[in-house]
Amino acid sequence: MSNLNTTALSNTIKTQYEARLLTRAVPRMIHAKFATPARLTKSNTLELRKFGSMPIISNSLTEGTTPAETDSPAISIVNLTPEWYGAYVAYTDKVEMQAFDPVISETSGILGEQAGLSFDTLMRNTITAGATKDYAGGATQRTEIDTTNDKYSYAGFLGAVAQLETNNALPADGDLFPVIMSPFAFSELMLDTTFVTLFTREGGESIRGKKMGTILQCSIYVTSNARVYTNEGASSCDPTSMLFIGRESYGVAGMTGMEANLVHGDGGEHGNLTGQSVSPVSLIVKDLGETGFDPLDQRGTIGWKATYDDVILNQAWIIDLEGAHTWA
Repeated sequence: MSNLNTTALSNTIKTQYEARLLTRAVPRMIHAKFATPARLTKSNTLELRKFGSMPIISNSLTEGTTPAETDSPAISIVNLTPEWYGAYVAYTDKVEMQAFDPVISETSGILGEQAGLSFDTLMRNTITAGATKDYAGGATQRTEIDTTNDKYSYAGFLGAVAQLETNNALPADGDLFPVIMSPFAFSELMLDTTFVTLFTREGGESIRGKKMGTILQCSIYVTSNARVYTNEGASSCDPTSMLFIGRESYGVAGMTGMEANLVHGDGGEHGNLTGQSVSPVSLIVKDLGETGFDPLDQRGTIGWKATYDDVILNQAWIIDLEGAHTWA
């Protein structure tokens, strides 16, 4: 039987496996859903451009007189340098050469979950570290948060939304601000009578793509990968993060720099907002005897490799509300 490797796999077969990997990876990348993807320039660099605001106009026009030209908006360029990430698993049984081999197919799906969760965690940590901080209740820093006085509430939620609006942030989820929180934080909010009354009135739509509903021009997303600060609150409390996100507040390059709905169903090339074709991840299969010193052809591997980098673009347009909950 022929050895199975990345060169032996036809493009059709390989892209089917990569599509399965991506299908399992993309749903886990909730934090990447609202990132601005970097653009590949003609100089083969990945960059993000930040455009400054224009000044207000306070003087009326004079009839028959052309006003002075307004200064152009300031443009700053942020360059990203993606690093390589990857992992693999080994197997000892011979992988049969067939288009939808169960070993490769199932393993690529599991690796996809690993890749998605890994990149989502990297992005989550960047966002929470670089966001504008706010605290529930009367706390002014994380170490003061306790489960008695600093639980998530409608008042704290409303304050975070007001701060985004004050900072002139633009919605990142259509005409809504996405809010990413843990299941426990969501449960705590649902105990607030004011919040739950407004939430059920505004957000009665079905739960789709982890979107729980809408309230106060915000779309609620719940994920088990929300950041938890174990034992960093008062009395060993575990504060969690609740992220309020404005448009173009952070950027990404690499695997997560693509829109989930642009992953083609045929597993082929994957588009991004630049209209260019990119391969966000590579599936690498080594058949028995191809992994190095293996004189009896006993070991093979299946792995993934992808590039990634991220950056905060506007700290004022991300609010990280840290708070407590009473749930175990």
